[in-house]
Amino acid sequence: MIIALTVALIALAISSAWLLRLRLTARGPRVPLTTGCEPGLLEIAYLKGWEGGVADTVIARMYAEERISVDSAGKVKVISPIARDSFERAVLKECATDWSSDLRAVRDVLTGCRGMRTLEGSLEKQGLLMPVQAHGTWRWAAGIHVVWLVIAGILALASAFTADSALARFVPPTLVALGIVLRVLCRPRVGRFTDHGARMDDYLWVGCPWVEQQPDRHPAGIAGVVAAWGPGLLRGPHEEFGKQLEKAGEWRPYKPSSSRSSGSGGSSSSTGYGCSTGCSGSSCSSSSCSSSSCGGSSCS
Repeated sequence: MIIALTVALIALAISSAWLLRLRLTARGPRVPLTTGCEPGLLEIAYLKGWEGGVADTVIARMYAEERISVDSAGKVKVISPIARDSFERAVLKECATDWSSDLRAVRDVLTGCRGMRTLEGSLEKQGLLMPVQAHGTWRWAAGIHVVWLVIAGILALASAFTADSALARFVPPTLVALGIVLRVLCRPRVGRFTDHGARMDDYLWVGCPWVEQQPDRHPAGIAGVVAAWGPGLLRGPHEEFGKQLEKAGEWRPYKPSSSRSSGSGGSSSSTGYGCSTGCSGSSCSSSSCSSSSCGGSSCS
């Protein structure tokens, strides 16, 4: 009994140290959040709406600059074939046949764009998101820690009733109790936000010019409102565009397209807005889904 309890407590101590180290890596940089510290437009769109939010923002930016138009039937028409990045090139590629396409098809292509991984990597380097592998390791470590907590707890409870000395009766249960406290404090996040990322997410909601919901007063115009709040808040002359964008992002059963070599991924089936502490497909649309695992056409 003593040997088994000793081994269990040592294993619990090792797993506790591992879990604590992983929790500390999820803190991110400790920098003050002030006006001007915000990430770029598409990075904010990713934090707020994940892949779907980026797709909506790219479309909204091109629409606001009158490079594309969207009619009441959800048809995208290219007005000026100018692309500034890989996402916009993907839009033009989708519309290449007759300079038009269905809005939902354009959105699906964008959510599967290879540029998503570059965007995600930028957020990871800034300490706003945990890498997928690191977050998975954290969850794995937490699971192992629970296993050793249970084993050590059972042995400690048995020792409390059978041990002769007070030290043997009280020390093991105390160590297990400390392990439980550590497990609660170091539990993995639901999503991949670091502490810095969670603070930035809150700051974007309440503490900076990005809280503005009127396109004419927002620092990034229509695209900024869509990035931070989603297309549902667009009003006035842009209300119909917002409705079409919301409709294109509604959930629907996945149906492979025979016209493309790879189908649209699940990340495009939800708008993704409204997430606050993470998801990445997490609890919303696609946070567990990286651009390499999502479908859709690839961009160069």
